[in-house]
Amino acid sequence: MKVYLIGTGPGDPGLITLKAARIIPTCDAVVYDDLIPIEILGLARPGVRKIYVGKRAGRDYMKQPEINELIAGLAREGMKVARLKGGDPCIFGRGGEEALYLKRSGIPFEIIPGITSAIAGPVSAGIPPTHRGMAASVRFVTAHEDPTKAAGFLDWSALARDTGTLVFLMGANRIKSIAERLMEEGMRPDMPCALVQNATLPTQRQIFSTLERVGEEAAAQGIGSPCIVVVGEVASLGRELFSEEDRPLKGRSVLITRPAHLAGESAALFAEAGAVVGVYPLLEISPLPFDLPDLSSTDILIFTSQNAVPLFFDKLLSSGLDARALAGKEIFCIGPKTRDTLLKYGIASDGMASEFRAEGIMDMLRDRELSGRKVCLPRAKGARTYLADALRERGAVVEEIFVYATVLPGDANREDFLDALSKADTAVFTSPSGVRHALELLNGERGHLENKTLVAIGPVTAAAMEKAGIPACLTAEEYTDAGIIEALKGE
Repeated sequence: MKVYLIGTGPGDPGLITLKAARIIPTCDAVVYDDLIPIEILGLARPGVRKIYVGKRAGRDYMKQPEINELIAGLAREGMKVARLKGGDPCIFGRGGEEALYLKRSGIPFEIIPGITSAIAGPVSAGIPPTHRGMAASVRFVTAHEDPTKAAGFLDWSALARDTGTLVFLMGANRIKSIAERLMEEGMRPDMPCALVQNATLPTQRQIFSTLERVGEEAAAQGIGSPCIVVVGEVASLGRELFSEEDRPLKGRSVLITRPAHLAGESAALFAEAGAVVGVYPLLEISPLPFDLPDLSSTDILIFTSQNAVPLFFDKLLSSGLDARALAGKEIFCIGPKTRDTLLKYGIASDGMASEFRAEGIMDMLRDRELSGRKVCLPRAKGARTYLADALRERGAVVEEIFVYATVLPGDANREDFLDALSKADTAVFTSPSGVRHALELLNGERGHLENKTLVAIGPVTAAAMEKAGIPACLTAEEYTDAGIIEALKGE
């Protein structure tokens, strides 16, 4: 048993540490706060216990003593627990409180630092928190303490005299009062000041101002949470150093519906292209019990999904075998992600279809003599039968192994899906199962998908969408995320 107090970074999932990304998949339970990206939650292996304990103003939430006992109780059950916190767990994240509770309860724990928004926020807006000749120090200040109150832990007079940089966290609702209190204590009204909302995300907004004007400008532009306030000479550098790239999908909001464990990579690509990305997994991979084929008599293995690869090789390894059992076998795959997943197990595929679907596999094998050859297909239950049927027509002896099923995630619900749809102008579907599950959540009410740009990753998914009565507006020519982005660029 052990608890990992993990900082997940300032918002951009790509800024999670390598150590955190390595630890999360090994844990048995995940206890997470508000604003943890779903891409990071997707690092957890399927079936782990996930418990939301987020705190947000105006909502009921689990109190800190309850959270302390929750993570301790999970550990006492023998679990490895990932306690996920935004930013760094010990910068206004109560990580110290939880660590003390675990220590005094005799429960092993480890703190895994994260990138705090107190640093990432200014930097993402072009503001170096320290800069030679401007600031030799930086202070992190909680904005939860009301600046209008005389008593408190903060020495406002000392803050106003500070010659370094002040970074106020959680200050969206108190921008004006913070500025007024600093000026009352003697800070000059023209002191450079900046606001950064949604730091490191495609929705980031920033305002470069002065202490006397920042409150009015924040109100006029509707700045909200999460937001940091930067006060000090260095804030003026943001006007010069911050620049926005001209990205092809800027202004577009895209909903990714891939399984959670695959959504992170997809979301990163779309965000890099400038899109505001939402993730709502419409399917998850449910492993099925299966037996390995008689590999001694198998001639060819064909992997048509990256999801089948780890399940097949886990079974191989648990049976006391390894990649040497596949010596002399021909191994083919359907696309680059499946090819790359095979490489992780030390297998370089003998061929990859140029068209990333079952028809592409048959086209690749068009000149191959298949009669009497034994072909193993590790695949999803319920997937198209085209490949197996086409191989049998060519005389192959085909053994299908159903290693997983695609199911609707257990926590999926209509209300959350509708909320995710409402925030997107574009919805991306990457499998017929996702299309089917979308309509299941919508109770068949296709109207919720009207006025959305519906995108299919390829012709198989496009055909499923057409059959379901929600025809694709765009179909990628290359059946990958990059292909989808190219299709959207040309719209």
